[in-house]
Amino acid sequence: MREPIKFVDALKEATEQLLQSDRRVFVLGLGVPQGTGGLAALVPAYPGRILDTPTSEVALTGLAVGAAIGGLRPIVYHDRVEFSLLAADQIFTQAAKWRYMFGGEGGGAPVTLRIVIGRQWGNGPQHSQALYGMFGSVTGLRVVIPSTPRMAKGLLAAAVRSDDPVVILEPRWLYGIKEKVPATLYEVPLDKARVVAKGDAITVVAYGDAFFTAQQARTLLGDDAKRIELIDLVSLKPIDHKTINASVKKTGRLLTVDTTSGAFSVGSEVIAKAAQQHIKLKSAPRALACPDVPCPTSPALSQYWYPTKVDVANAIREMLGKPKLKTKLSFDELHLAPSITIE
Repeated sequence: MREPIKFVDALKEATEQLLQSDRRVFVLGLGVPQGTGGLAALVPAYPGRILDTPTSEVALTGLAVGAAIGGLRPIVYHDRVEFSLLAADQIFTQAAKWRYMFGGEGGGAPVTLRIVIGRQWGNGPQHSQALYGMFGSVTGLRVVIPSTPRMAKGLLAAAVRSDDPVVILEPRWLYGIKEKVPATLYEVPLDKARVVAKGDAITVVAYGDAFFTAQQARTLLGDDAKRIELIDLVSLKPIDHKTINASVKKTGRLLTVDTTSGAFSVGSEVIAKAAQQHIKLKSAPRALACPDVPCPTSPALSQYWYPTKVDVANAIREMLGKPKLKTKLSFDELHLAPSITIE
């Protein structure tokens, strides 16, 4: 029986299989052989196709976009979301708009951008940003967020094989979780949310590390956990509003969970689109998110910034008309990245 593997190792495995199966695929980025799960071991087998680039995000991303336009399938790695912003013109203006600029003639710019995003201790407010809403607002891109190792491998394969530019926002908080993942290469749809648990009382929508938190919250709710319809958003561009709204029509309640500022958030977009459908709700929709201030550098303060599984569980109980839990979380639960195995 195949053993569970880490999130980051699932991405490494997918990368190797893509390199094996398609000679158009190559990987580039700052420190790529040493980072991204240890691609250094693959360098001898794929000479010239795993490239450690100079420190110039604009140049390396522009090179990849040009190579994609020319018929190759590059995978670009940015190990912090803030670094990718230096290449915003290449991503938002060039790759995202190429197909539309030329009416589809000659194809698009099928570049895959792996961008590490969100919290991790030691990064401070400058390198803990979760700019999901920014990427989700860009027309011409596909934007996806894996929440488990299985999803990470399948989304990377689908992204590289897509004819569109795809941004994969990888929550670094989840890099240590494990899951059993198929050994062969497979694809996960780039535009579909997944209903992970069915219920009839409340729809909870989350993504990435926020989805992990929402899933853990179910363990605190006893019998009420069976009443929660839990949706992993997966895709930010486009958002699968059809799946979400069908669930909300059934449950009559909607809770969204973000691990970024609530201002201009993904949760706000989900709630707004549901409201536009004039869905009859049993209670006002609620969005759990972070305060609209930079992420604190102190781990001791983080529990007042990021929603915890207790916060999510209590939001659900309140919406169901029940009193709050008095559960206290341990230091490890509050401050350390998860390292559990998903069953």
